[in-house]
Amino acid sequence: MPLVGRNKEIDRILSAIRGPKETALAIVGGRGIGKSALLSEISSLCEYRSVFLAASAAESGWPFSGLTALLNEMDDPVLNGSVDALRGGNAGALTVPAVSGMLLSGLQRRSSTRTIIAIDDADSLDPASQSVIGFLARRLAGTEIVLFAGMRDEVPGSPFTGLPALRLGALSQGDTMRMLESMPTKQTTTAVAHAVAAATGGNPLAAVELYSGLVERHAGGKCALPIPLSSTSNLDAGHASAVAALTPGASMVLDLLALSFRSDITTIGKIDHEAWLHADELVAAGLVQRSGQHLWIADQMLRGHVHAAMPPDVRTATHRALAEAARGTDRHARSWHLSFAVVLEHETPFHLLRHAVHLVRRGEVSFAVECIERALAINPGEAETAARLTGLAELLFTRGDLVHARRYLEWAQGVTRDPNLILRLTGLSFEIDFVQGVAVRCSMLQRLVKEFGQHDPGYSAGLLAIAAVYYAERWELKEAVELLRQGGAFRGSASLQCLAIADHAELLVESISGGRANPSRRPGQVRSARPARLLLRGRALTYAEQYESAREAFAMLRSSTEPDHANWRETAALMAVDNEIRAGNVAAAVRLIDELELCQPDLEYHRGARHLFRVWRAYSLGDDELARNQAANALDYLRSGNHPGLTAQLAACHGHFALLRGDLAESVVQLSRATEIGLGLGNPTLLRCEADLVEVLVRLGRHREATQALQRLESRSAGLRSPWLVMVVARSRAMLADGEQSLQLFKQALEDRNGHRLERGRTLMCYAERLHGFGRLRHAREALLRSKVMFDEAGADAWTQHVDALLLDERWEAARPQGNPSMLLLTDHERALAMMVARGMRNKEIAGTLYVSVRTVEVRLTAIYRKLGVESRAQLTALAAGKATPAAEPYVLPVL
Repeated sequence: MPLVGRNKEIDRILSAIRGPKETALAIVGGRGIGKSALLSEISSLCEYRSVFLAASAAESGWPFSGLTALLNEMDDPVLNGSVDALRGGNAGALTVPAVSGMLLSGLQRRSSTRTIIAIDDADSLDPASQSVIGFLARRLAGTEIVLFAGMRDEVPGSPFTGLPALRLGALSQGDTMRMLESMPTKQTTTAVAHAVAAATGGNPLAAVELYSGLVERHAGGKCALPIPLSSTSNLDAGHASAVAALTPGASMVLDLLALSFRSDITTIGKIDHEAWLHADELVAAGLVQRSGQHLWIADQMLRGHVHAAMPPDVRTATHRALAEAARGTDRHARSWHLSFAVVLEHETPFHLLRHAVHLVRRGEVSFAVECIERALAINPGEAETAARLTGLAELLFTRGDLVHARRYLEWAQGVTRDPNLILRLTGLSFEIDFVQGVAVRCSMLQRLVKEFGQHDPGYSAGLLAIAAVYYAERWELKEAVELLRQGGAFRGSASLQCLAIADHAELLVESISGGRANPSRRPGQVRSARPARLLLRGRALTYAEQYESAREAFAMLRSSTEPDHANWRETAALMAVDNEIRAGNVAAAVRLIDELELCQPDLEYHRGARHLFRVWRAYSLGDDELARNQAANALDYLRSGNHPGLTAQLAACHGHFALLRGDLAESVVQLSRATEIGLGLGNPTLLRCEADLVEVLVRLGRHREATQALQRLESRSAGLRSPWLVMVVARSRAMLADGEQSLQLFKQALEDRNGHRLERGRTLMCYAERLHGFGRLRHAREALLRSKVMFDEAGADAWTQHVDALLLDERWEAARPQGNPSMLLLTDHERALAMMVARGMRNKEIAGTLYVSVRTVEVRLTAIYRKLGVESRAQLTALAAGKATPAAEPYVLPVL
């Protein structure tokens, strides 16, 4: 099973392995946190010889047993003598200092290349071995050894105390779910993985053990999950030790708390009159948390351990006692505990489902899920259960909990035959697919509405409007228009919110097709607009290149704290990224992508767009290796469904950055592929790849094809009022022109200051290259410096790096007249320094340009004065210029 969620830790390990110095690193992690898996993976991370040793606790009483095992694994000729000495008859007479000195001398005499040593549970070795290894870990210089020592805890006074430490933390919930879903099981269940990830708190070992025990029984979501989740875990020993340290009264209260997700101290007090005192002990021990009069066990694995340790008959009797104690004071707790009694009341499961609705609305989803799962365990198949599950699934969806919404809608689908519920449940399934970015066939949606739409016309109208937005965002405009037309048949039953969504969907379709360049917002309505309308208006403004207004709309929606706005809010976060990319604000887009990675690491929303943004981000930061890795993940996703728009965007991204790094063959392949798909979209501003295709064809000398590509772009641009399109078309014309006409066209292209800094910087860079080709080196360098300013302002690191590479190229330096023949007495670097003086630069400026100290400049100038026989800067300037050459013009950074 591959390591998941440990990228930062792996980077730290690789930096130690590949660094120039020998070093030791302690890897600290508690039981089950993944320390052993990480250490065993080190051998596959590097090309050096690796040695792995797992400490044996059974040998911890034998002096030097761990050290002997390590030396045997190393099998080094120089160190084999030390092994013989440790095995010999007088081994008992060896002391730790003597062995340490002997091994240090042997390690320094080794002629082997770098060796990587990983010791798992180094703190479980025998004390003598720990002392020797700890001594050597601080004296590895000259040994070509990199040592990794895995430990459970950092114990003060340990031989490994003071070593640089890498502390392993718990995995995030998203990483835990990815790890579980990568396990080779017969059938994985997202809801089960989600429940396990939440219960285990990011402990990989506990998650794997619990998931393995649940997945067989609950594959496909056909059985309710047990409450609480529990398994025979390697962590049980720690839990048992914590419980054993409690007083009997506190232990009894802990048993009571384990029977419910959250308990009222008043109810507990009716059974144990000293409950407050015992609760204080549990809180002080860190086993229980308290808020007001409510108590709960925070560690769900501890709760499962305590619950499983209670005999079944004791659990049942305790549930009855708690149900009786809650009579008249807490009807929800009474229903919960009654559900575990032998004799059930018919209304108990429905009361649990009603209570779950209130819990979801209060944001207590974990508690609500326990109530739902318990209700399903005792009454899984009634028609009323299906109806209540449908309402819960819709509520969970609006709150952004897509995993549980999917689980309960699928459960309800399995038990209902009500056509109204079938319409709502299937429509909700489609809506979840829309939010996650899954490919949905339009015909399936149309068939659903055709067969069941008459049972709830209002719901059908809303579903068709939302689906139209989905297909418009996929640039499948024919499907979007057809769905809007079909929705017209239900317009009389549609709500005002639905009508507003349909109207804004039409606006979005027009903006994407280029039919409306200025989608105006109605005065005074933006701040009071509902989330769907605000989102769609912002998206239309993005396509209309009104980026500031779109940014305002997305920011307002992203700042919303309404729980029911979760899906709109997260979608706005994705659209805000695309808005900044299209605006050419690279730094802002990268920052927004980083924020998405922190808050949505599990790719719950709009997965395809997230994959694309990751590729774009890596390329924009100049990290080609990361971009290739992210592109592989994106391609895996694209193969799972029909995503023509995303496929074209990924190809355009590849082609754009291949052009930047000079890989013209790869660029033309990718851009041609993107253009082929883009021709079916109608609006060339969507993919924005055709201008790049013209440029790469010009650079390849394929001018005829470039001319055809430009003519095709211009014909498709007719009627579109796009400032971006105007600039890139003007640049393409200039690149295809010859001679002075080309320079004139570049100047005209640069006259339009539309605020798109990235495209203006690219135009300046192309202009600089054309000037360089005409031998106007100084003007070329000025244009290149101006383009760098543009790229810096946009935060386009990849383009800035490209310009820096050009500026370092000596061919971009303007040739200076040598003036007096005596200048030939100077070396190249002395002559360059003399010309800087001749241009009027002072010593401090020269030092900054050459990255040397002012003292160094003074020393070099003194040597130049001596060679040429001059005594002042004025004489040097005159000599450098020569009698027949006018004085050199001072170099001034161009004003933008």
